[in-house]
Amino acid sequence: MEVHHPHHPTHKKKWSEYILEFFMLFLAVTLGFFAENIREHMAENAKKNELIKSVSTDLKRDLNQLTFHKEFDLNKIKVCDSLIEILKKDPSKVDQQEYYRLLSNVVMYWHFIPNNRSRIDAESKGYLSIKENDELAQYISKYNFFLFDLEDVTNTFGRTSEKISMEKMKFMVDPELYDKAFRYPSVQLHHKMGIEKIKQEDLKEYRLFLTETKFGFQIALYNIDSLQFYANKAVAFIDKEYGKE
Repeated sequence: MEVHHPHHPTHKKKWSEYILEFFMLFLAVTLGFFAENIREHMAENAKKNELIKSVSTDLKRDLNQLTFHKEFDLNKIKVCDSLIEILKKDPSKVDQQEYYRLLSNVVMYWHFIPNNRSRIDAESKGYLSIKENDELAQYISKYNFFLFDLEDVTNTFGRTSEKISMEKMKFMVDPELYDKAFRYPSVQLHHKMGIEKIKQEDLKEYRLFLTETKFGFQIALYNIDSLQFYANKAVAFIDKEYGKE
């Protein structure tokens, strides 16, 4: 005996239903696309904010280091002034300990090494451009300018200063005392009056060298003051606009 199943008539969709289904599918895909774009944009903004906050942190590290360099350069100028005055005196009335302490100090030089990895990264991504943020871009641009100038001064006056000083110093010292004073750890010389008389031409040349060295440190101090000014401006802006690290 055959069983006959009743046939249900197939529902024929209207054009409006097809259009509605297409619209719903299109809407779902479009919303998904926008949602993914928003998510990527938010993630990119989060990375950008963290990187810019890292720029602030590195600038604060630079500021700490610049404080040291400023004190160091100010002391160097004092050392040069002290040596210039000593070289005016009668050699028999110069304290050996003071003289050799100043000589060993004048040839030392520390180079400023900036914490610039985050800043270079942010600049390469365009986060510190004028288009992105005009005010911050100006601060960073000025900072980079004075940083380059400080490096140039360091290379010009620092290394040249060390080279010339060491070349000329052999005419300014007693070899035995020089051997004791210029070593690490240093040997403390006794207070004893009298150093060897220095030839007038060597004396004049070394005093001129000390004056030029002072000028180099004074230029470096101007750059350091400018770096501190623009670093503080950038840090204050970043901390206000992006929050502290």
